[in-house]
Amino acid sequence: MTSRPSLARTYPTTVGLLVLIGVVFLLEEVFGGSQTPGVILDFGANYPPLVLEDGQWWRLLTATVLHIGLVHLLVNAWALWQLGRLSEITFGSALTLALFVFTGLCGTSLGLLQDKASAGASGALFGLEGALVSFFVRLRDRLTPAGREILRQLFFWSALVMGLGFVAPGIDWVGHLGGFLGGLAVGWVIPPPHRRGGWTRAVAAVAMILLVAALAAGAAHNPRLA
Repeated sequence: MTSRPSLARTYPTTVGLLVLIGVVFLLEEVFGGSQTPGVILDFGANYPPLVLEDGQWWRLLTATVLHIGLVHLLVNAWALWQLGRLSEITFGSALTLALFVFTGLCGTSLGLLQDKASAGASGALFGLEGALVSFFVRLRDRLTPAGREILRQLFFWSALVMGLGFVAPGIDWVGHLGGFLGGLAVGWVIPPPHRRGGWTRAVAAVAMILLVAALAAGAAHNPRLA
């Protein structure tokens, strides 16, 4: 009798990112509270003056693993669990990590057009969604009925949540849009599974290095961790 692989082995990127944002959230709570503006800034929220004027580039990535309040965390964790697993099934674990980091950067970079602090994995999650939509649309003639239903659901939820971002207060629709557009662009050029080579591990390694470097730089500049 063979045992089923664990969730961590089946979906290593999704589980790893969930653990990371959970640990970061606990640190936010321990060191002053995740809804305290000063805590969010100290832990690396995206804030244009600090990024553009002080050169604190790591905020473009540390912001993607920060969350403001338990509801914000739970909503994004649920979305990551759904989209992350679908992305790992579709693109593989290595590309999913690279997509999360790349589209997260797209979201926070566009967020620099705003004059306010922002945080959350939403931009990267919209990026995963955009990549899935673009990839499925490009290969729509090869989709099974189940694949077409998934594509319809992705269209529906993308439109709904993006629309809410324009009318609901406190939602960073600019970051959502940046991540989604980045995902759409890269999803259109990702080759089908049988045409992918070892380059997927290379881009995942680059993404991991960027994420670790950003977290290390953020921790080194965080006065609450000194």
